Amino acid sequence: MKEKSLAVGGAVIAAIAASLCCVGPVLFAVLGLGAFGAASIFEAARPYLLGGAVLLLAVGFYWAYFRRQAACAPGEVCATKPVNRVGRAGLWIASVAVLAFALAPYYIGQLASALPRRQPLATAPSALPADQNASSRANLETVVVAVDGMSCSACEIPVKDALAQTPGVRAADVSYKRGNARVEFDPKRTNIDQIKRAIDSTGYKAK
Repeated sequence: MKEKSLAVGGAVIAAIAASLCCVGPVLFAVLGLGAFGAASIFEAARPYLLGGAVLLLAVGFYWAYFRRQAACAPGEVCATKPVNRVGRAGLWIASVAVLAFALAPYYIGQLASALPRRQPLATAPSALPADQNASSRANLETVVVAVDGMSCSACEIPVKDALAQTPGVRAADVSYKRGNARVEFDPKRTNIDQIKRAIDSTGYKAK
């Protein structure tokens, strides 16, 4: 039925939109398109989009399994019509797709780490070059900046990239679990305000 198809299609679209807060940054990073500035917007809308997807799937299941029985009494001609098995199979496939997009924050970070990238990630402090001399490191400063809006490991990617491209930033350790970015930088080449502006350019908010 047309109503069922619209409901199922709407559910899949809503689920895709709900996953853009995590999938979007990964796609932009892999394609070298810079920061996905709308990530925080989709993150805020995620609960509503997922709720809409579940509701639309429920409508689809109603039309596929219950509407038929309610409209046809036993023995009537409509009750003898064959079941649309293809339509029901499509409904279940769409349900699996919605579930996959809903769970994206839990696996997209691991997937992103295995994909080729056009832009290098910022180097973690523990991975700095071994030949860096002590006097050079003595001139560096470290700041911990709270970052609002990160909800999964994929959210760390655009923040790391933005910091890696900021002149004077030597290393950055970004964690969505901690909700912050630990940045090691050369105060002669950059400052905290510039670091915060780099983070803000990704769509997340530096505090």
